[in-house]
Amino acid sequence: MPGKVGFVSNVSVGQIGSVEHVVRPEHAADRFENAGVTVLATPVLCHWFESAAVRAIAHELEPGEASVGTRISIEHFKASPVGMRVRVESRVVAVDGRRITFEAQAIDETELVARSTHERFVVDLERFLAGVEVKSSHVP
Repeated sequence: MPGKVGFVSNVSVGQIGSVEHVVRPEHAADRFENAGVTVLATPVLCHWFESAAVRAIAHELEPGEASVGTRISIEHFKASPVGMRVRVESRVVAVDGRRITFEAQAIDETELVARSTHERFVVDLERFLAGVEVKSSHVP
């Protein structure tokens, strides 16, 4: 039977996760209905921020636990062209029960291009998916 996740004790402030990617054509803003804008799209950057946060805590979660994103705020202030490498690093800055808060940054080969704050909740995966299953029964 699915359980309820209590206080997350294995995750600590300061833990870091990162991802690194080369901006490819499928990552560009013109693939997101922004014609002619062939630079790293903010939705892709959002994905990379989330991935780095997941990596920061993945090894600390108990078996049967997962984390789900609940809030993200992004400042995307510089463009990264197709072909440029971007490194995203996310750091745990607070742990409050099941809620984990991250600060992150994205740096391309020349400069800081974006910053983010992000929040994830640790859930019992079986219980979470059981709730999703109930909801999906309403899908025609």
